[in-house]
Amino acid sequence: MIRVFLVEDHGLMRTALKKTLEKTPDITFAGEAESAEEALRILVDRKAPVDVVIMDIGLPGESGITATRVLRQARPEIRVVMYTVHRVEAEIFSSFSAGADGYCLKDTTVDSLLLAIRAAGMGSVYLDPAIAHLALNRIRVLDYPANDNPLSPRETEILKLLSKGLSNREIGDIAGISLSTVKAHIQSILEKLSASTRADAAVKAIKKGLI
Repeated sequence: MIRVFLVEDHGLMRTALKKTLEKTPDITFAGEAESAEEALRILVDRKAPVDVVIMDIGLPGESGITATRVLRQARPEIRVVMYTVHRVEAEIFSSFSAGADGYCLKDTTVDSLLLAIRAAGMGSVYLDPAIAHLALNRIRVLDYPANDNPLSPRETEILKLLSKGLSNREIGDIAGISLSTVKAHIQSILEKLSASTRADAAVKAIKKGLI
């Protein structure tokens, strides 16, 4: 049995998902939360027994991406499936960088969500077919020499933080630099990697082994 915990702020959605999970033979409903903070109190502080977490991204307070990063650091044995309406490349990439094991869209079928839960429960990765092409396109676009790292040590440090889904302000606080300096570094990174977005730069760097 897969013990599933639900993090969703929309009441009706949470109720519908709970009913679906409770009537699925190989799944045990293990609890729910309507915010990242509440979820972390239950899962990290109280260490509730859970195998897979269904995590919404757009939560009140801290985002589901931030909650996923904290949860996976504290309890790496728990798998996380993002369940969201968001199709933005940066959020897809940031979710997986934070430690998510699956990304499932809310406008897909319930069967797809159950498939994502089962895949995560078995230690596999699930990516919704509707957005799989975005990830593949970014991985395929590599346009600089195999052993050439165009980034400075400082830019590499900034890109590592960026790939974790941190905001510019969070990056600045960790690196000890101003917000304008962070923006300047990111602009330089995008230019050097011929990247159009932050997510694009992070995907290229990881695929190339730069970070």
